[in-house]
Amino acid sequence: MRFINRCCSYISLIFISLIIGNLAHASAQESHYTIPHSSQSAKIDGDLTDPIWQNARKIELNLVNSPWNNEPSPVKTEARIIENGEMIFISFVAYDPEPEKIKAFLGDRDSRWNDDIVGIKLDTFNTRRLNYEFFVNPFGVQHDGINNEMTGDVNRAWNGIWDSYGKLTEQGFQVEIAIPYNILNFENSNDIKTWAFELVRLYPRDSRLRISHTPLDRNNNCWLCQAPELSGFKQAKGGKNLMFTPSLVAAKNQSKDIFTPGSDWQSDSDSELGLDIRWNINTNNLLNATINPDFSTVEADAGQLNINKTYSLYYDERRPFFLDNADYFTSNLALVYTRNIADPDFGAKLTGTQGDHSYGLFVTRDKETNFVIPGNTGSEVASLDDESNSAAFRYRYDLDEYISFGALSTLRKSDNYHNYLAGLDTKYKLDDSNTIKAQWLASNTEYPEDLYQSFCYGDSDESCDNATLVECSIGQCAYTEQVHRTRKSGEFNDNALVASFVHESEYWEIEAEHQSIGQDFRADLGFITSADIKSNRLAVDRYFYGDTDSPWQELELEAQWQIKHNEKGELLEKSWQAGFNIDGPMQSYFELTFNYDDKIGLRHDESLLAIDGNTSRFTEKMANMYAKIQPVAQLEIDGELKLGKKIDYRNNRLGDYREYYAGIDFNITQKLLTKLYYTNANMQYDDQDVYTVQLTELRVSYQFDVQSYLKLSVIYNDVDQNPDNNPLKTVNKRSNSMSTQLIYAYKLNPQTVFYLGYSDSSYQNDYLANLEREQRTFFTKISYAWMQ
Repeated sequence: MRFINRCCSYISLIFISLIIGNLAHASAQESHYTIPHSSQSAKIDGDLTDPIWQNARKIELNLVNSPWNNEPSPVKTEARIIENGEMIFISFVAYDPEPEKIKAFLGDRDSRWNDDIVGIKLDTFNTRRLNYEFFVNPFGVQHDGINNEMTGDVNRAWNGIWDSYGKLTEQGFQVEIAIPYNILNFENSNDIKTWAFELVRLYPRDSRLRISHTPLDRNNNCWLCQAPELSGFKQAKGGKNLMFTPSLVAAKNQSKDIFTPGSDWQSDSDSELGLDIRWNINTNNLLNATINPDFSTVEADAGQLNINKTYSLYYDERRPFFLDNADYFTSNLALVYTRNIADPDFGAKLTGTQGDHSYGLFVTRDKETNFVIPGNTGSEVASLDDESNSAAFRYRYDLDEYISFGALSTLRKSDNYHNYLAGLDTKYKLDDSNTIKAQWLASNTEYPEDLYQSFCYGDSDESCDNATLVECSIGQCAYTEQVHRTRKSGEFNDNALVASFVHESEYWEIEAEHQSIGQDFRADLGFITSADIKSNRLAVDRYFYGDTDSPWQELELEAQWQIKHNEKGELLEKSWQAGFNIDGPMQSYFELTFNYDDKIGLRHDESLLAIDGNTSRFTEKMANMYAKIQPVAQLEIDGELKLGKKIDYRNNRLGDYREYYAGIDFNITQKLLTKLYYTNANMQYDDQDVYTVQLTELRVSYQFDVQSYLKLSVIYNDVDQNPDNNPLKTVNKRSNSMSTQLIYAYKLNPQTVFYLGYSDSSYQNDYLANLEREQRTFFTKISYAWMQ
């Protein structure tokens, strides 16, 4: 009997070992997939009845890796993938036990990220550095972008030309996607290719679940590095690799002098032809060119408060020429900010990858020359009424998955002005959780001799031209910091350095950063708003997680310390921040932070750059509370409240500050969306108002289908100021402005478009009883992409 028991035990152990071995083998197989090839194609209509799907590889998405830690998915999702040498086909069947709760609305491209969506991520070079993203909601609304693992940036504005269709079903919804190879960059060879990929479903209910077919380790901050591999693509070819997009733009502009009663409208009409060329030289290299482009027909920028600000405002790029492969030019600092290029006559861009090497180069000629003048207490934008040439070059070498080296250079040049910049950078991943990044830069600049006069203000008779730099007090002097930063004779040079250590794991995120930007360092093609500054920063975040049955999903405790000096070692700022945020039910989010900042105000004598003995120090104490919630699928509400002590920079004193914000996104129907945002900011000193600003933004869009929409935007800015409580500045009691824009658009694809629109702007101050319209424009644009 003992012998029989032993034999049974041995047999059981062998049986269990075989099971474990088979499971391990199955697990190993799931980290590597093969994509089938077919000579067939599919009609992208969401029906999934084409014969090609019978031979496709089936993959189930059964794991939730955010906010849950690789827990089983509560819903079933089946995906299929196959290719035919010209494009990749992906289908999803997304089951839902409560299909009436599916969040799905019609909208413009890239506008429905918060809906139920499914999609694929593709790293076509398998370097774990960049990946394409293609997602679709249940109505077929496309979302795409490029994720840069090196910088952590996601370029959501990138738009490829691909096909998709989605539809609701009784069991949930299903989607078909076709991605042509000619919009992708990949190794050009006849060999079997291996790409990294991930299939994802975003399932927004009480929490927003990220559902995948592969587990992800939270202790590895690179999720792309953990994506499984997909082999095949032997017959993949670019196909139609040359695209011409001619465009015609016609506009009628009208303006009038609103301060002269009875003024008539002055009109001028303009029509221009333009041409964009996109040439896939091969699957590794892309050439873009544009001739006489028009960038006026983009959607209006979001409103921003622009009072009591000492630094320039940042606006996102929206123009297609600059967005295509824009990720090739990113680095640790914002050294390529193409909104500086205002009105180019032409442009050309070459981007590509070869093995471990990637590069990007673009050149443009601009009718204007705009750039930021940085400082250590503020920045301003300079404009030269001269044509200029701009260029950027970026190169990166990925030694392996852990270390990479890069070089970047930019150029701006016009008459009596230039800015040349060059630098090196590196990223070294010590292990899955720890990374070191560094970048060193040098610049050479020359300004026009009279540029400083653009920054001469004040009410006194003293002039910036006074060579003795006579002493003058705040508000009564012609000087600002930018006069000093631009009053240069001949060329000047300086350097910048940024280095950081980042630890990202399941429970901790720690970042230590050092920046040193010389007083004469300039990056005029970028968005660098500080100079003459040395900064050290330490941020520590601790994460806690709820389980699948918990009403909250993630709690974060955060703390941050930062100190800034100028190059002479004079203290500019010392700040502390602490707070927490939590994700709760109904996709709610709550954040509370406290800030304690020891900062300088304006210089007492603006003719001197000195800090010590020439500035007053103030202690800002601010509490900031933010919350958002989605009680039903159609409605999202958020709000913010800021209270505390804040510097009144225009009068160089500490005031009582209050700001509150409220926003509503309401999908009235599946086609009609209304967004209303309101901000109210109030500064008081000695229990009296200094200013009150009210910013109201209304955006209404009606989406006829996935290709056409009608959008209305109204932005109203109401500024009330108290002249009796602004002793250092002469201010208008009121200063109101309003801009409106109405656009109809039809987009067959991102390049084949038709726009018809109207925009205007109005203004009011103490000399005008009402808002007076001072400018209006009627415009139309048509472009068509021809592919060869």
